[in-house]
Order: sequence, then C-alpha cells, then structure tokens
Amino acid sequence: MLTFYLSLVEDHNNDDDFERIYHKYSKMMYKVAKSHTKNHHLAEEAVQTVLVNIARNIDRIKNFEENYLEIYLCKASKNSAFAIMKKERRIADCAISFDGVNNKDFHQEMISETVIQNELLKMVLDYIRTMKPQYRDILTYYFLHNFTLKEISIILKIPLSTVKTRFYASRKAIQEKFEEYKND
Repeated sequence: MLTFYLSLVEDHNNDDDFERIYHKYSKMMYKVAKSHTKNHHLAEEAVQTVLVNIARNIDRIKNFEENYLEIYLCKASKNSAFAIMKKERRIADCAISFDGVNNKDFHQEMISETVIQNELLKMVLDYIRTMKPQYRDILTYYFLHNFTLKEISIILKIPLSTVKTRFYASRKAIQEKFEEYKND
C-alpha cells in the first residue's frame, strides 16, 4: 500500500518524508479513526483518505513541527472518520425515507434539493480555490480540518490577529458572493 501512496507524491524527493510520516503515524491515525467509527473497514477507509491527502500535499505537511503534525494527523483522521460516517448515515437515511414514502413528487423534490445543495457547495469550493493562498489556506484549515484560529496561527507561523482578519475577510467575501442563494 505504501507504494500506492508514494506514487501520489509529486516530487519524489519527498518520498522519505512521506514514508517517515506513514511509518510513524499510521497506527495512531487508525486508532483515532477506529475510536470514532467503531468499525475496522470504515477506520481503514478514513486513514486511507488522509494518507492520500498527505501524499498530495507533502510539500506543506512535511514542514509542520512534530507536535503540530501529530495534532494535524489526529484531527484529519477524526474528520475523515466523521465524514465517512456521515456519508454512511446519509445513505441509510435515504434508503429509509425512500422505503417509507411512496410519493413521487416528494422523492423528486428531495432529489432536486440535494442536487442544488451539492451544486452550491461545489460553487463555494471552486470560489475558495480562486482566492489568494493566504485566505484559501486559512479557510481550508478551519473548515476542512477543524483547526482553531489559534492553531492555524501556529501552523502558518503568523500572528493570531492576522489569521482572524484574513478569516473574517474571506468569510465575508464568500457570504457576499453567494448572498442570492441564502434561504429566506
């Protein structure tokens, strides 16, 4: 499996860094994921997702201080586990709701609403990708990895006040950009 992850590392000068992280932290990541999912297969899936992301972003991750790397990997494993469980629950909920209701209009409305929400999320993520890195990185750490603003400040090695200013400015920009999609 390590060979697969190494194939995802763009600059093969970083292979040793990825291997070090893989060997040192993969068991810990599995334990974190398993403690949340209570399921071997879901925990493995969560860890694989995190390892793929690490392989793709090893240039940035390899520079984390050791204690923050461990915090990052724990949070990433936990978040990945939660995302997988949420997806599993959504599938189960859909199956239950579709079994319990025979109304064709209700099903169509539910499907339409889900498609609209997914499209809006995709538009927001695409918009975030176009932002300057100083804003995009803070949003990514905050929303996708659940870091606090203080933790982001430490990871990025910039003052907390700067992180807060950039976070609120970028959040406001997103709100203004997607104002028309707000629910009434």
